[in-house]
Amino acid sequence: MEDERLAAVRARIAVIIEPDPTPDELALVLRMLRGFVARTPGAVDQMLDGFPGKDLGVLRDQAHALKGSAANIGATGLAGLCSALEDQARAGAIADPAGTAGRIRAEAAGAVEAVSTLAEEFAGQRLP
Repeated sequence: MEDERLAAVRARIAVIIEPDPTPDELALVLRMLRGFVARTPGAVDQMLDGFPGKDLGVLRDQAHALKGSAANIGATGLAGLCSALEDQARAGAIADPAGTAGRIRAEAAGAVEAVSTLAEEFAGQRLP
């Protein structure tokens, strides 16, 4: 059975490209997937650096940015956690900071793994 994260990312990419993608579409999707894999760990680290004592406005903005990146690629679990963190930061209090940080790190790692798996599949499709 396919991992839920991988299935969600696969479904999102299927919305973005045609069933029989052109080489240019494959290249675009591959850049998008690889970009997510490359940027997400650093974005999570930056967002959680200084957490929970971090400025809530900065935290809100970083959670919002990561939420958008995750939603765009189909990493719905990570997007949902970032959305909740964004809402809590906007409200002025973070419930269960240690648990929140742990869940975000774990979900980000799972999302990166799923996206990386799909990137490898797309890279294989590009080979002659």
